[in-house]
Amino acid sequence: MLLTLVTLLESQAVSFVLAAATICTVSAWLMVHLIRKAEDRSGKRRIGWLIAVAVVAGVGVWTTHFMAMLGYRTDIVLSYSFGRTLASALIAVVAVGLPFALSAMPARRSLRALLGAGSGFGIGAMHITGMSALEGCVQDQSALANAFACLVGTTVMGIVRGLPPQRHPYAVACPLIVLAVCGTHFTSLAGTSIEGQHAGALVPNIQVALSLLTAGGTAILIVGAFIALAATGRFEAQEKAHLNVLATALQSMSNGILKIASDGTIELYNQRLCTMLGLSPDELSVGMRLERFLAMTGKANGWSVDRTANVVRNHWLWMEKRTETRVEHQFDDGRILMIACQPMTDGAVLTYDDVTRDRRAQEEISHLAYHDPLTGLPNRRALSERLLTDHRGGIPSTLLLIDLDRFKAVNDTFGHFTGDQLLVAVADRLRRFSDEGFVARQGGDEFAILTPGDATSGRDLAERIVTEIDRPYALDSVTVVIGCSIGICDFTDSSSLDDLMQRTDIALYEAKRRGRGQAVRYQPGMMEAIAERGHLENDLRGALAHRQFHLVYQPIMSLTDDQVVSYEALIRWTHPLRGLVSPADFIPLAEENGLIVSIGKWVLEEACREAARWPPSHHLAVNVSAVQLRSPLLLTHVAQALSESGFPAHRLELELTETALVEDGRQIAHTLTALRSLGIKIAMDDFGTGYSSLAHLRDLPLDRIKIDRSFVAAALHDKQSLAVIKAVTQMGRDMDIPTLAEGVESLEQLNLLRDIGCDAVQGYLIGRPAPPAQGNPSDGIELAA
Repeated sequence: MLLTLVTLLESQAVSFVLAAATICTVSAWLMVHLIRKAEDRSGKRRIGWLIAVAVVAGVGVWTTHFMAMLGYRTDIVLSYSFGRTLASALIAVVAVGLPFALSAMPARRSLRALLGAGSGFGIGAMHITGMSALEGCVQDQSALANAFACLVGTTVMGIVRGLPPQRHPYAVACPLIVLAVCGTHFTSLAGTSIEGQHAGALVPNIQVALSLLTAGGTAILIVGAFIALAATGRFEAQEKAHLNVLATALQSMSNGILKIASDGTIELYNQRLCTMLGLSPDELSVGMRLERFLAMTGKANGWSVDRTANVVRNHWLWMEKRTETRVEHQFDDGRILMIACQPMTDGAVLTYDDVTRDRRAQEEISHLAYHDPLTGLPNRRALSERLLTDHRGGIPSTLLLIDLDRFKAVNDTFGHFTGDQLLVAVADRLRRFSDEGFVARQGGDEFAILTPGDATSGRDLAERIVTEIDRPYALDSVTVVIGCSIGICDFTDSSSLDDLMQRTDIALYEAKRRGRGQAVRYQPGMMEAIAERGHLENDLRGALAHRQFHLVYQPIMSLTDDQVVSYEALIRWTHPLRGLVSPADFIPLAEENGLIVSIGKWVLEEACREAARWPPSHHLAVNVSAVQLRSPLLLTHVAQALSESGFPAHRLELELTETALVEDGRQIAHTLTALRSLGIKIAMDDFGTGYSSLAHLRDLPLDRIKIDRSFVAAALHDKQSLAVIKAVTQMGRDMDIPTLAEGVESLEQLNLLRDIGCDAVQGYLIGRPAPPAQGNPSDGIELAA
């Protein structure tokens, strides 16, 4: 019987020990598994895992201890103090589980080992407290054995947490944790002796109760372990799915993302960031220091040491701010990254956006806003801002406005493509010729130069530009020649920028009015003259409606029989306030603004109506301007005037200047042919003062040549003028075109022209322009003695 009892007791002890070992192994596996999860987390999620590690580690170690105590001295009736047993459980959680959980936080292995050692010491403290909970016995614990037991737990657990990362952490860490727990327990028990009441008849009941308790505790722990594992697996699957979604989103973003912890370590990034910064994916990793990351970025992009250090300093400054920081960093290869740093409680998130294309587009838009797309020169807007800058800065400058002469003829003759080439060539010359000035294109064929200095130096530059622009331009297969007119004004001649621009434009207008191809500086009084011209133009527009025009007629005498054969109709304007306005003042103005067409129509109608009352032998001469000649309405106006008045077409003679006849030779010839087909005669007025050419006499259908008064006035004392009159008269005779000399004011001139063979004369000697007489004009005149 004794032998059987001893065997039973021994078998019961072994079963409890095996159960304790099983619980300890399962607990060790869970502790390693959970501590690894806690090491891979951050923030609130890490705190949750740390709490789980502390609870599982503490409960697992305490359960191992209690199960082992159930198998210790099963032959003695033992009881447990509830308070001390609960205290040992709390010590297990606080002194064992908490240090073990906290060891997941430090990055240094030495700190982890120190916290692991603290956890091992807690195993000893928990064991000693649990042993003191035994009641109903007398126990004797060895202080040396307890100290050695604590040393075993401290050393082994310190080794567990101080181990370097391994490929198979469970195979090493789990046995060591079991060794730490069991080693501490059995080392302490080796120095402990307990005496108490033998179990006796209570042994079967004790065995059953202890067996059930052992089986239940073991089952609960194992089932709980598997439930925890299953829950952990499910959470990990969900977390992995979330992480996959996050990773996919991060890798699909067009922006680079970087998450930096408050201690300067990288927690998150995407591959787009590596591409933007020129880094290979294996160069960047989680846990890398910010300084190391930026150093590699600087090396990949060729930054200097100072530049890299400055970038690192800027990143720390951004992270220390409370608000978001946005900066643009331009790389040496031209790329521009927009970096946005958003500070957070545990670090900062940096977003990198490649804005190179946007900035280049903005630069292009800005360039187009301030530059001419054809020539590349600054435009009117850029010139205005430059004028404002120089004016505010008190910089003495002179403005030159340049208008190209004969540019329209190039466009009309060779096309707009050649015209554009010409504008580009002019712009190139102005750039080279005005390297110190600000050259701009105002629009069309008008350019501007803002040059430093006063108007005197500006005039010198303008005269050189006139000469430079006048040189021929070789454009593809054609060579063209143009000129330019320039207006000049400086800041001292103006009170504001608008005034400067206006006065320079007035000077340009004056240069064109004087005949083009020259530079004119603004002079006091020009603006007033323009204002007066504007008033005159306004009055001119109402003169026709208010019947302020009237006609006078100057006789033309034939030298064959000294009889008046024709009258030239001349327009006069009597202004209610200005009085008599000279045709030399208002005719050019009417030609500029196009009023000459309607005025010319009135002249034709009024003159034909008056001439219809004359004798059939008298003809009518009417001047037609170049603007009228180019107008498609001229034929209609002439035909309408003849039809309404009943004046015969063969008695009407239209006088055209030579300049008007040569502006568009082909079209003019067509118009003249159409007029002559009606029976109207054509006279060339002021011959010799315009673009004189014998080809005009040959090609154009003419009925009379009028010799300009300037040759007549000088013929008596100037051989050249006399030679011109003789030559024109002889050519007219040979070509069967009658000649008429203007400006005859003396008998000497009349006799000279008679001797040369001129066909007719006109001038004050013959008769001054006068209103129509009552009745028919005289058939002849009496020459003064």
